[in-house]
Amino acid sequence: MSKYNINEKESRKTMIERKSLLLPTISLTSLRSNDENEDDYWFQVLELCCQQNPSHFGIEFPSTAFQNFEYLDSGTYSHVIKATAIQYKYTPIVFKIIKVVQKATLNKLNVLSFNGFEQYSDVYQEIVITKVLSDLHNLVCDAHGYEYQTHCFPRIYCTKIVHGEIPNYFLIRKYDENEIKAKPVERFEELHGVPRENLAILMKYCGDSLWQLFKHRYRITSSGATVGLTPCQLLGICYQVTLALAVAECVYQFEHRDLHVCNVLVKKTKKETISFVIRSVSYNVKSFGVKVCLIDATFSRICLGDKVYFTDLTNRLKATASTPNPDAQEEAYKLMYNKVVDKWRDWFPETNIYWCKYFYNEVYNSEAFRSAEPDNSTRKGLQNLIDTISDHRTLRGFIETMFRIPTNSNTNINTTTSARTTSH
Repeated sequence: MSKYNINEKESRKTMIERKSLLLPTISLTSLRSNDENEDDYWFQVLELCCQQNPSHFGIEFPSTAFQNFEYLDSGTYSHVIKATAIQYKYTPIVFKIIKVVQKATLNKLNVLSFNGFEQYSDVYQEIVITKVLSDLHNLVCDAHGYEYQTHCFPRIYCTKIVHGEIPNYFLIRKYDENEIKAKPVERFEELHGVPRENLAILMKYCGDSLWQLFKHRYRITSSGATVGLTPCQLLGICYQVTLALAVAECVYQFEHRDLHVCNVLVKKTKKETISFVIRSVSYNVKSFGVKVCLIDATFSRICLGDKVYFTDLTNRLKATASTPNPDAQEEAYKLMYNKVVDKWRDWFPETNIYWCKYFYNEVYNSEAFRSAEPDNSTRKGLQNLIDTISDHRTLRGFIETMFRIPTNSNTNINTTTSARTTSH
């Protein structure tokens, strides 16, 4: 039995049952994404969250509705907390809490030095993209009737704007009190009288970051965590990452634009295979006991009909692009910047190629993967991905070449990945 195979879906939902690309689950027609008034994003974000005004943590997320709160991580702009959601049948969930501020407030406080917040114009794009990617858990179809599906993006349960202090039952570790600061900075939440608002994104728990698994040398097994991810698990992760990106790229002209190892989450699964649907062809990748989830749409770009949602990265990446001795991640940013320059609204599928190649190399150079024998088929499989992905402009082209998909035939082909398909 081959490790990776694809098969045409044996049964298809009727057009009535299909989720349509033209009918997303969030109301996009009323959104004013082209409005240059920054403060107007506050109203647009509230609309996305199905709110008229900000609410309170205690109302939207009462402690009685959750169990087993666990602090996971904090970044410059957000906190991440894990819990068990009683209302979702005791499903493990994650809160991503992002501190946000209106442009008008920022302008009034420009004499102060503080950080650790996002503007509403920043989080607006992320909410739209995150919700659309979440909808790929369902079967969607494009204008030509082709079907697409992946379960490798976060499943979003709700997004809410809440104000007031974060409740103590969230177990927030704000920052290391013992760490010596090179340049003291006033923290936004400590400025008395400043409006405190947060975007809370409630999503299904997706696992630990691959960076954490590399750092702590965890290995995910059916019985728990032991030492070391296996080479087979890592190669399977690479296939899952590639196929998940390819699904979103094909149906939404999606670019992730920030696919470093911290943004690839991994958790154990009992499923033997992970399934994907691209242009009505079903791909089944052997899981080896692990499942991938791609997170963080902060830098991402997506197209919905005639609307494009993106973040202009010109100023953010200009300095990185001129770094004389970039590391691997900085090199990916540099390639992306040199390709796009200042046209971040446009579609450049090559950026997904850059990030996949970066990701493959990070896996290949990891201590866990280096344990594979030089002549091991798994090692050769990953080396082949590294050597061939740059020959393609899109992930769709890469996938179709990888699996040797015939365009108008019904055939079986035995390759390193083994493919079987029928014409659409």
